[in-house]
Amino acid sequence: MVLADSLRGSLGCLFALLALVAQSAQARDKTDVITLRNGDHITGEILTLQYGQLQLKTDDMGTLNIEWDAIATIESRYFFDVEQIGGQRFYGLLSSTPDGSRVTVHGPAGDSIEIEPSRVTRIAKLESTFWSRIDGSFSIGYNFTKSTDITVISGNLDATYRSEKIIANFGVDVNSSKSPETGTLDRDQVSFGYNWLLSNRNFWAGILNWERNEELGIESRVQLGGGFGRYVYQTPHSEIAAFAGAAVSREWVTGSEDGQESTEGIVGASWRIFRLNTPKRSLTSQFVVYPSFTESGRYRGKADVSWRQEIIKDFFFDVSFYYDYDNQPPGDATSKDDYGLVTSLGYTF
Repeated sequence: MVLADSLRGSLGCLFALLALVAQSAQARDKTDVITLRNGDHITGEILTLQYGQLQLKTDDMGTLNIEWDAIATIESRYFFDVEQIGGQRFYGLLSSTPDGSRVTVHGPAGDSIEIEPSRVTRIAKLESTFWSRIDGSFSIGYNFTKSTDITVISGNLDATYRSEKIIANFGVDVNSSKSPETGTLDRDQVSFGYNWLLSNRNFWAGILNWERNEELGIESRVQLGGGFGRYVYQTPHSEIAAFAGAAVSREWVTGSEDGQESTEGIVGASWRIFRLNTPKRSLTSQFVVYPSFTESGRYRGKADVSWRQEIIKDFFFDVSFYYDYDNQPPGDATSKDDYGLVTSLGYTF
């Protein structure tokens, strides 16, 4: 695939999704009431609580990020997914006890549970429609070095859907480099991940990926797999998740029409640090190893690390590093690894 085709296809997918989100999303009434410990009352729409910050959207002051420790009481007539330390999750309406010592979650069946505020790690709003439950971002990057005549164009789309028991993620990642020595080399990926959330911070997961990496001799690879995962560490500002499973894949070597099937294991971990104070910033990293069960001695792995810094509201600057490794690359590929540093500008929705 040439550079223009890669970028055109990914951007087409990106803007189609954004159009559907914009058309279908319905905003809630801003009737949630937050009382601060200093006595101030703020009315707005609770968006989320994560990493120790409550995000509240208001009519007059924009979107506020409020320290969770600074909140005395909280009241809402909408449904939320509430997670406490240890991974237990509850679904219902939110309120506080009169003295503010407990957060009360009123379930749809009339049951209720009281939680100490210090034990609440995450609150996620649950919208009534499918499209309004989607959050995400997209970015586009361009790098050119005159001295080497190397051009790199990148594009990324990430969208996440969340319900009471499900977290689903769809991503498109395009990276195309052009140099006088190697010509155009594409590194593209389309991925879909599905997490079924369990109690005690555990989850079942499924993945469906398509990727291309011409540097490693992969014209196309399709992978389908699943396994079991756990959030092994959670604090108001950071979380670490681990995952293990197995997958079947079929890959086509560059220049060949014959595909090769294989079965491989999956062992991976992710780490995320987030700060919602304006300007927002985050550090995300993921490391995955795929030992092959059908090709003796072969294993491959990948690492992705991204630092994101908000520039102005909803617009961000991103610096990402990727590293792919295959100890037995297929076909005539001479390189066992591929890595790069990508800068881009993006928007969150």
